[in-house]
Amino acid sequence: MKRSYSKKMLILKLTFVIFLILFLIYYFFVISPVVKSYTYAQTRAITEEAVNRAVSNVINQSLKYDSLIDISYTASGEITSFTANQFEINSISREIVEQAQIEMQTLGKNGLDIKLGTFSGIPFLIGRGPSINLKLTPIGAVSSNFESLFESVGINMTKHTLYLYVNVHVNIVLPIKSYDIHTSNQVLLAESIIVGKVPEVYLNGSILGKTLNLVP
Repeated sequence: MKRSYSKKMLILKLTFVIFLILFLIYYFFVISPVVKSYTYAQTRAITEEAVNRAVSNVINQSLKYDSLIDISYTASGEITSFTANQFEINSISREIVEQAQIEMQTLGKNGLDIKLGTFSGIPFLIGRGPSINLKLTPIGAVSSNFESLFESVGINMTKHTLYLYVNVHVNIVLPIKSYDIHTSNQVLLAESIIVGKVPEVYLNGSILGKTLNLVP
C-alpha cells in the first residue's frame, strides 16, 4: 500500500511539474507577448491623455512663435540667425513635464483594466470576459526634448515648426512578470512661415540646442 501510495504521489508531483513547465512556456511565449502588446496600447492611450491634460493646463492660446524664437535679418532681408528664448522654452517644458507627472499619478491610481480573455493568448478571446485590474506605476521618469523642423513651402518661404516630445516611462505589474513601457508624445509648441532664405546650417539641423544654432 505504501509503495502504491508513494508511486501515486510521485506521478502527481511529476504531472504537476510538467503542467507547471508547460504553463510557463505557454505564458512567456504566447500569453506574455499578447498581453504586453495590449497593455502597451492601453498605456499609450493613458499617457497621451495625461500629456494632453498637462499641455492644456500649461499652454494657452496666447503663446506665439515670436515669444519663443527671434529671427535676425540683414538690411537686404537675408536671415542671419535664429535666437531661442531658452528661458521661456525651458519654463514651458518643465511645467508640462511636472503636470504630466501629476496626471500620470492620478490616472495610475485607477490601474489598467484588462479583459480575462486577453490572458488566454487566443486572438478571438482578446478583449472579452470579465476585467482584471492591473497595477500601473509611473516610475517618475517623465522627460522631454525638443525638435525644430524646417520645411520649404514656396520660393523663399519656409515653415519652421517647434515640437516638444514628452517621454514617459511606466511600469506595468502583471502576474509573474512586469513590464517597463516607454512612450513618446509629440506636442506642437509653435510654428510660423518665414519669408527669406534660411541658411543651410538651420535647414540641416533638427534638434533644438544641439545641431541648431539657437542661442539663448
